[in-house]
Amino acid sequence: MTDARVLGVILAGGASKRFGANKALAALQSKPLLAHVAARAAPQVDQLVLNAASDVAATGLTLVPDHVPGEGPLGGWLAGLHWAAEQGFPLLATFACDTPHFPPDTVARLTAALADGADFAMARHDNQVHHTFALLRTSRRDCLEEAYASGMRRLRAVGGVLRCALPDFSDCRDGPNGDAFFNINTPNDLALFEAWLQNHGRDLQ
Repeated sequence: MTDARVLGVILAGGASKRFGANKALAALQSKPLLAHVAARAAPQVDQLVLNAASDVAATGLTLVPDHVPGEGPLGGWLAGLHWAAEQGFPLLATFACDTPHFPPDTVARLTAALADGADFAMARHDNQVHHTFALLRTSRRDCLEEAYASGMRRLRAVGGVLRCALPDFSDCRDGPNGDAFFNINTPNDLALFEAWLQNHGRDLQ
């Protein structure tokens, strides 16, 4: 598993209803949130692409849109798996567009969790599963597409279709409230994250 090529996809197709605007474009230390996520994700994968309804930011990333827009993160998973299979990637890593400070070894740890034969792995931190930080075997795409065609829409339901590993990231405390997967859903979340960066002398640029 350690030598398998990994395609990374940033999931940025959400409606950002709680933020009030496209949060992927929200400024954090003078850069769009999406740019920070891309910078964090790119070193962890062999190639990085963007799943979004449109090219939401000039990231230089290949755009991989949903086949059926408006279906949430699962639609992004399936679009990424389809593109990964076409390009010959055996693994797909997914990243949330609103989580700029996830661990720099996220993909390595998810990859290690597949060693026992699991179909996919999702990060778990303090008993919370972060469904959008996942690593999937491209070979299981057909199974997911069948489940999707049968009506499955929620990422948490995938565990009933495929064998899932849940590696524990609870030792990763580098983030607001000790949460390395702190995600920004509202302007208040963004302000809290910016205050944490300032208080800890951090510069994401």
